[in-house]
Amino acid sequence: MIYPIRKKVGDAMTFLEKLDALMERSGLNRRSLSLKAGIPYTTIDNWYKRGYEGLQLSTAGKLAEFFDTTTDYFLRDDLTDPDYGKAAGFQVDFPEMVLLRQYRALDTYGKRAVNAVLTAEHDRMTHLVEREQKGWITYINLYDLAVSAGTGEPLGDTYYTTRLEIPTEKVPENAHCCLRVNGDSMEPAYKDGDIVFVQRLENGGLREGEVGVFAFNGEGYIKQLGHRQLLSFNPDYPPIPVGPYDRLECQGRVLAKL
Repeated sequence: MIYPIRKKVGDAMTFLEKLDALMERSGLNRRSLSLKAGIPYTTIDNWYKRGYEGLQLSTAGKLAEFFDTTTDYFLRDDLTDPDYGKAAGFQVDFPEMVLLRQYRALDTYGKRAVNAVLTAEHDRMTHLVEREQKGWITYINLYDLAVSAGTGEPLGDTYYTTRLEIPTEKVPENAHCCLRVNGDSMEPAYKDGDIVFVQRLENGGLREGEVGVFAFNGEGYIKQLGHRQLLSFNPDYPPIPVGPYDRLECQGRVLAKL
């Protein structure tokens, strides 16, 4: 994108001056800008006829994206460089501009409160990134589907509800995700509410005697794999026979509990 010649430092450019210069260098008029940028022609035309004091942030964001510049460039007359913030790797996008405008509307007390939260969160994230880069922690997904250590839990679409931060030395090798145990049929090894590490398996791979996560006729279980049956550790629960017309899928191997 070729930008207009920039004015001397200290000069100012109005919104319309910037828009005219960018359209001229791009070979556009108001009509073609409307078609290509997705902004109604009447909106653009009214800026010239009635003024642009009511320019919306969302519209400024569309212009900035189209001309490959920043929203800040269009909203501040003192900025005459369309590359403002970009060369240094700093660019304010539309959602950030909304937050910035809200921040500027706060009083001193409000700004102090926001600054305190931002500082604390920045320190927290910096600390987490540093620990992850050094290999001190591992992030792993905890899925919302509870696997039954009982009589079965209905299976549905699985998606994680939280991302666990766990010291790396406590995460078993080959662990892909975590699931929560529901029920007491696998006590004393796995209790109700325990979180277990699971290794995903494809095309079987679980040996008899190992504990796995199973989908059995549409319900989810954590059980020990037996010969044509699923076994519980708790003697109060009888084996679950697997017949020729039952649908059994092993979804993973239970490696350990958190």
